[in-house]
Amino acid sequence: MTELDDLARELFAAVPELREAMTEAGDDPVPDPDAPTLWLGEVGGALARRAERLAPDRFGEALAVVERHLAGSDQRMRNAICTGFLEALASAVSGHRLHPSLLAEHLGPQSRAYVDAWDQHTLGRSSLDPS
Repeated sequence: MTELDDLARELFAAVPELREAMTEAGDDPVPDPDAPTLWLGEVGGALARRAERLAPDRFGEALAVVERHLAGSDQRMRNAICTGFLEALASAVSGHRLHPSLLAEHLGPQSRAYVDAWDQHTLGRSSLDPS
């Protein structure tokens, strides 16, 4: 099993509805080892679409899984998590498809640091801080 397979298994265990959300969007829920960034972006988009219908602890567990992998994976996997999964969530917040407080409440420190840096680069401010 690869790191990507482990991450997928843990995410789908935390939020089983992700498979359905991906399939409904025309995305393949099977991890693509040749395009992990793209696949993780699709997973992040699926989580953003389902987030407000999930129990907060399940949304939080999905983000805790991502945080653990972000902290313990190799550089290629960390890049895929950040530029795929986390940027999909950041895009959902800035596009008003995901409430910023929901994301801010559950992001781990490394994930939050990346989202804040991404927001600063793209928006000139954090989308997670109340304005």
